[in-house]
Amino acid sequence: MSDILCEWLNREVTLSRPVDPNTLPKEFSTGYLIGELLHKYELQDDFNQFSQSRVANAKLNNFSRLEPTLQLLGVQFDQNVAQSIMTEQPGAATKLLYQMYIALEKKKKAGLTGVAMETMRPAAPAKLKYIESTLYRERLKNLTPRQTDLRLQQVSEHFEMKSKNMEAKITRVHIVEQQKVQKLQEEQRVQDLEKQRMSRRRQNEIMARIQAAIIQIPKPPPNRTLKAIEARKILKKKKEAEDMHKEIKKFEKFMRKGSPAPSSSQVSGSNIQESLKTQDLDSAAQDISEQTTTELLNTYSEDEYIRKIQKRLEEDTFAREQREKRRRKMLMEQLIAHEAQEEAYREEQLINRLMRQSQQERRIAVQLMHVRHEKEVLWQNRIFREKQYEERRLKEFQEALDREAALAKQEKIDYEEQILKEKELHRKIAAEIVEARYKKHYSMCREVINQIIDLSTKTGEYRLLTNNQIPIKLMRDWKEFFFNGKPLYAQALIEPLPTEPTAEQLVELDKMKLLDEKDYDEYKSMTGEWHPPKENSGNKPPPNNNILGYVVRRLMAIVYPPKAEPPPPVFPSFRIKGCILGKLFSGKTTCAKFLKEGCNIQILSIDTLVEEAIKTFHENEIKIETNLIPQEAEVSVKQNELSVHAQLGAASEKFLKKGKNIPDELLVNIMVEAVKQTPQKRGWIMDGFPMTINQAKLLEKALTGSDPDEAQVKDERSRKPLLVTDPTAPKDPPLPLPAFDFALLLDVSDITVLKRMADSKKSTQDQQEDSDQASDAELKEREKIDLIRDQMQYRIAGFRESWPKLEKWFSVQQNILVKVNAEIEENLLCRSVKEIILEEIFKKQNKREQLEKREAEKKQGTRTPLQPTETLTDKNKETERISQDKDPALTKSKVPKELPKKSDSFKDKKRKKDEAAKGKDAANKPGSARGKSPVPPEDLPPSTAVGPPPTKPGSDKWVYIDEPLPKEIPEFLVPYWEMVENNYVNTIKTILRHLRDERHSLIYYLADIRNNFLNYLKRPDHKQAFVSQWQADFNSTADDLWEDEETKAELHQRVTDLRDRLWDICDNRREEAEQERADFMNDGWLPDHMGTVMNHFLSLMQVEVDRFQDTKRLLHDYYRGMEGKIPTEASQEFTRIPLLDIVNVEQSGDQNKSRRIPVIPRRAPSPEINTTKPKSKGTQLKSSKDENSSENVAFSFGMDEKFIIDTWQTAVLAISNMATGGKAAGKDAKDTRKQPPKSPTKKKGAPSPAPVVEATPVPLTPEELKKQELQHKMRREYFRALELEEEAAKSRLELIKIKAIAFVEELVRKAEETYKDMEKWLGARFLAEMSSVEKLTEVARHHIESSTKIQFEMVLEETDFFISSEVKVIPDPVPQPHPPPAETSANSALTTSQLSMLHKQFLQLAPKGLIPSKTFLDIFLDLITLNLGTNNLPDVWLRLTVSDLQKLASTLTVNSELIDWRRFLLAASQPWPIPTVIQLLKTLHGFKAVDEAASGFVTHEYYNQVGLWFKGSEDLKIPESPTEPLPFNRLEHLITFFFTLFADDRMDPPQLDYIKMLLYFASHPDAVEGVYRALSIATGTYIHRKKEISSPCMSVSNIDKQMNGGPSGEEGELPNYTDEGRISMATLLRVFQHEGSKDEDNNRFSDLQKESSYNKNFIKIFKELGSEDLKPIPITLLLKHPFIQDLIKTYQEYTLPNFKLILQRAEQMQSTDGETTTSKDIKI
Repeated sequence: MSDILCEWLNREVTLSRPVDPNTLPKEFSTGYLIGELLHKYELQDDFNQFSQSRVANAKLNNFSRLEPTLQLLGVQFDQNVAQSIMTEQPGAATKLLYQMYIALEKKKKAGLTGVAMETMRPAAPAKLKYIESTLYRERLKNLTPRQTDLRLQQVSEHFEMKSKNMEAKITRVHIVEQQKVQKLQEEQRVQDLEKQRMSRRRQNEIMARIQAAIIQIPKPPPNRTLKAIEARKILKKKKEAEDMHKEIKKFEKFMRKGSPAPSSSQVSGSNIQESLKTQDLDSAAQDISEQTTTELLNTYSEDEYIRKIQKRLEEDTFAREQREKRRRKMLMEQLIAHEAQEEAYREEQLINRLMRQSQQERRIAVQLMHVRHEKEVLWQNRIFREKQYEERRLKEFQEALDREAALAKQEKIDYEEQILKEKELHRKIAAEIVEARYKKHYSMCREVINQIIDLSTKTGEYRLLTNNQIPIKLMRDWKEFFFNGKPLYAQALIEPLPTEPTAEQLVELDKMKLLDEKDYDEYKSMTGEWHPPKENSGNKPPPNNNILGYVVRRLMAIVYPPKAEPPPPVFPSFRIKGCILGKLFSGKTTCAKFLKEGCNIQILSIDTLVEEAIKTFHENEIKIETNLIPQEAEVSVKQNELSVHAQLGAASEKFLKKGKNIPDELLVNIMVEAVKQTPQKRGWIMDGFPMTINQAKLLEKALTGSDPDEAQVKDERSRKPLLVTDPTAPKDPPLPLPAFDFALLLDVSDITVLKRMADSKKSTQDQQEDSDQASDAELKEREKIDLIRDQMQYRIAGFRESWPKLEKWFSVQQNILVKVNAEIEENLLCRSVKEIILEEIFKKQNKREQLEKREAEKKQGTRTPLQPTETLTDKNKETERISQDKDPALTKSKVPKELPKKSDSFKDKKRKKDEAAKGKDAANKPGSARGKSPVPPEDLPPSTAVGPPPTKPGSDKWVYIDEPLPKEIPEFLVPYWEMVENNYVNTIKTILRHLRDERHSLIYYLADIRNNFLNYLKRPDHKQAFVSQWQADFNSTADDLWEDEETKAELHQRVTDLRDRLWDICDNRREEAEQERADFMNDGWLPDHMGTVMNHFLSLMQVEVDRFQDTKRLLHDYYRGMEGKIPTEASQEFTRIPLLDIVNVEQSGDQNKSRRIPVIPRRAPSPEINTTKPKSKGTQLKSSKDENSSENVAFSFGMDEKFIIDTWQTAVLAISNMATGGKAAGKDAKDTRKQPPKSPTKKKGAPSPAPVVEATPVPLTPEELKKQELQHKMRREYFRALELEEEAAKSRLELIKIKAIAFVEELVRKAEETYKDMEKWLGARFLAEMSSVEKLTEVARHHIESSTKIQFEMVLEETDFFISSEVKVIPDPVPQPHPPPAETSANSALTTSQLSMLHKQFLQLAPKGLIPSKTFLDIFLDLITLNLGTNNLPDVWLRLTVSDLQKLASTLTVNSELIDWRRFLLAASQPWPIPTVIQLLKTLHGFKAVDEAASGFVTHEYYNQVGLWFKGSEDLKIPESPTEPLPFNRLEHLITFFFTLFADDRMDPPQLDYIKMLLYFASHPDAVEGVYRALSIATGTYIHRKKEISSPCMSVSNIDKQMNGGPSGEEGELPNYTDEGRISMATLLRVFQHEGSKDEDNNRFSDLQKESSYNKNFIKIFKELGSEDLKPIPITLLLKHPFIQDLIKTYQEYTLPNFKLILQRAEQMQSTDGETTTSKDIKI
């Protein structure tokens, strides 16, 4: 069966790899070949998603996709079958293949496809199968182990197999070794047995011999032996003596020669013999030295001293010889004894050896047995150790497996945590980005809304200012500000402008420049405000002066010659050029690889290119330049030049080694070099490049040769004329095509990027698990992915920062951006990208074909040359040819066919007729455009040929004269023309700016006079005083006279008198208002500003006249320069248009002549109008004034209009005269002998045309004829240029005149409307005041008739009359006063009256403040038992027993039997706000501030002025009923009681010791805290207390939270009282004796001993702390002393008593036991 299936699969199906019966289960265990088999039969459409990997995930994926298809075929397939196939169980794959073979053959015979089979399937089973498929996948997941588990199982199996092999190997080795050992042991045992057998036999033989024979050991003769030894010794000594003698001889011989003696001699023998030889040598040497010394002494000295020395030496020599002999003898004896001992020892050893041989053999046998036993023990130990080693290895292996599993699990957990952290970080960054984007959008919207609000408020303000008539010009200006993002309101003043303006001033300058440019553009193009009115619609913008434009362009080209641009780089026309951009993991590289395989496109990745460049540099690629290297040159390795690719790699590696980024320029060069190496037919796409806008611009410059930044700078620096243009000028070259055909953005969200990063991590781990050994490229790729993963957030943030600029670059500037959603599946994404690329390629091919078609059509159209329309001379033709060669575009120009028409608009028909008549007269004048005389035909050169009409100069077919010019002419004329243009533009902008300011001034002025007049109408009057007086008199009428008729008549008469008086007031106010209106009308502001506005428009006319004059001069000098003549000097008498003199009305003629600009005085106002008006006149005078004012305004407008028209006629006439004079001067260049008389209608500076003088013709040569024709053409061109400029100037002057009249008319109209509104307001105000007076009269007469008083006040304010219900004229009755407040006892608190009573009683008994405790008890017992305390004590106090009173007294007596009754009253007066330390210090400093004498006392006045830390004014609710008493203010009474309690009554007036009082208030429930509070008050500084008092440092505690409700809110003021305070001896004694140091009334010396002990101790402490003279010391130093610390802990005088516990306990005892014995039952 397996063979049949294999044959079917290999031959018919032809799978991707052959199968055989042996490998069938393994090959089909992955499911890949099953999917391929089904795909061959067109049943498995998703086969591209199958994987050939053998990992668990791949198998699970494959078999999950196979299940629906197999179910569709009807093959029995479930999770068990899949598991058996995956686990390669025998027969499972064969069975499945057989079933598939049967099903597929049936399908093949039926001819059904997979779609058809799916369609034929019923819906219900299909749904059921779908559910089963889902369950199948889940069960298969549960059955299929994870790849990690399989891997771990494989590792464990591998280690188990390895351990088993090692065990088997060790066992085999162990067995072999055991066999060897056993074999050796057997051999050794055989040898040992053989030896034992041989030894036994020999031993038996020896024993038999020993037993058979008797051994006799003869004694050696001792003498013979000793004599032989001695003989040998003597011979030896003799030989040694002979050798020594020889040595001595050699030594002596050597000494005689002076050479050093031999180092040593080798003597054989024992140690004793060597020592003897050494001694012999020493003695011989000494003998020789002595002999030598003796000989020397005998030779050189003979005296007695020398003989003694010789004798001494001889004796020493003899003694030495004797000693040596004795030593030798002793050594010889020792040697003989030693040799004898050795001989005896050897004989004894020989005997012992023979006797001990049998014992050794027995001992050896025993030792062998022991050795064998030891070997067996060692062998068992070794086996035991091997077992231990094996167990340890297995245990370590298991631990290693567990450790690996734990590490893998921990790594997985760490990775998941890392992914979660990265996602959280990304969410945080995304939230920050969203917030930043929101803030940006919010700021933009807020700015726009603010601008809209400003525009609305500005519109509203100007609606109020202009009475809802906002000029259109203002709205346009505001709209310009709004669209350009400029504020509408002024931010700062720019006049005067400082040297370093602020940001607001710069904004205002920008606004001013913006409006200047806008107004100038409107003026230049005659649009917007400067658009001609409808009745003058024929007055169009003047046409361009083509001749002047050509002249100016030619001059500028001579002075500023254009620079030659470098040629663009040459690249072949690639099939496609583009780039794919996007975030990391967006699919760029995947799509690029797909395009490379599917579309045959070169993919350029910057990372790969950099690596290749560096690799090329390392491989030392040689630059191949065969054309530059001669053949004969010798090439050496050191002189080889690297290629460009290698050089770029070297530069890149240099930056990377330094740890720096590769510059953008170098990256672009690498990319461009790669583009050069790309084949033309393939095309290229950049993967992820460019990444920044700088790289995009550099790449654009490198590939196209155009730099966007340089092009923008070039446009800004280009010198072009501002006033005229040359249509023949060469047009700017078209912008080059972008470097890319498309820029593709793979748009993907950050969440998707992070998800893909996590998936890549998992796939990387799976790959690592699948293949233990990876190649270097794969390792580098994994490291790269890990590095990118670590930099993910930074890469995403960098892309967000750089992409907006790139998006603007590719979408707005180049329009090549294409966005693709990259969050789809990989296949769909690649297909969509491929479709886009193919579409771009198709578009590019179509464009290329269209361009080729157009070029072919152009070539066919240019084959027929154009015929010339004008016959020229040879010189003219040559000139025209040269000019065309220089600039072929000079032949194109256009001239408008229609000239602007003139039209004027006036107020009435009569004025129109007058102006028309004037216009006709001006046109008929000799210098006007219409009345100019035609050129006589005698001046024209004779025509040489008859043909078509001549070409008009400046037209398209006109050939301009291009004669050479002297160098000085362009250098002079170009700066001159630039100056003319700048002056023209700047002057017009300045004038238009002043016109804007005048419009604003007019609006504000009219609004101000309206508001001022309205405020003047609303000025206060004295009518209310008369009304109030009348009302008071009316109400004062007696009650019994109200019904009297005479009284009523009198009251009616008073009302009539009041009305007449009020009417008089109204009449007077009306006359004053009319006079105010007349003052506004005659203040002179309107005429002055009308004159200013007219001067601005006249200045515009002057600018146009100046432009015409300067243009005429330019053309004149230009054409004279071409004729080779010297330009004439400029005329100093330029035409000046007079202005209105606004400042000085009267001027003399000399002053007018001395001015540079002529000035005409304004006419004085009509004498009929008077500036003052008497107040006694009525309405008739008002009407006459109004009529005069309106006539004045109308008359002034008529005069101004006439002045504008006259000035316009003067300017037009001047331009006509200048144009006519220029033409006449050109025509009469040959004959200038007679000057014609000046015309009386012309100005001085305007020359008149010369009369024509007839002359006889003179024959001319051909050269002169050509020259004459050139001059004639030059004159025609010059005249035409002047004519065009004249028409343009007149057209602009006409528009200026119309706008000036309209502006002045609008100003007059607004002024008249304002004056009429003022008159209207005045009349309405007068009528309203009269009506209010009538209403008041009616109300008064009604009350007279009804005989009632007017209870409320009558108010007559301005134009309103009403009766105020809030002000009563008749007062209300006075309410009854409240009863005095009464204090009631609440709970156990004593009232202030009870406290005062106790204070008086205690003060009588003990004025000093201290009483015995027994006296204190007697007083309270008397108050309780004798019914004296019924009104003096509360009920709770009356229930106190003797024990309670004793407890009360014990709380007050701390260190003595005396009680401080002031302390008792202070505690009994509670509740009152307990102060904090800060409050006490504040109060202390307040008292010290009023105590200027620093006496420590204050009076009651200063006490009330400073106050305590609480105020007496509480929020007390006053009862509404007058019978109820007012609430009692207890705190206010307590403040007064405290002064009485602590003040000294003996002084006059009573004074308070405030430090003493504050020391009482320093008491605290915590005694230690009370002492610190007292020290703070005594020193005047805040003394801190730490919570841990164990340290010797100063302690501090906060105020008790239960008493104060938490920490003090005044901690911020703590540093004001924190200082390094110092304390003196007196202050310290006052703190610790402020109660006991006083003179007690009873037993005053009871505490003297204690006081003296404190003094002694304090003096001792001060001296110990370094203050010998008892000067103040730092409080912090004092608090560190142990005695002070103990004193603070034990001092109880500053404990605040708490009586509440005693009173509550007494009340409880009284309630529980009714028979409790009280103090009333005690008999005293």
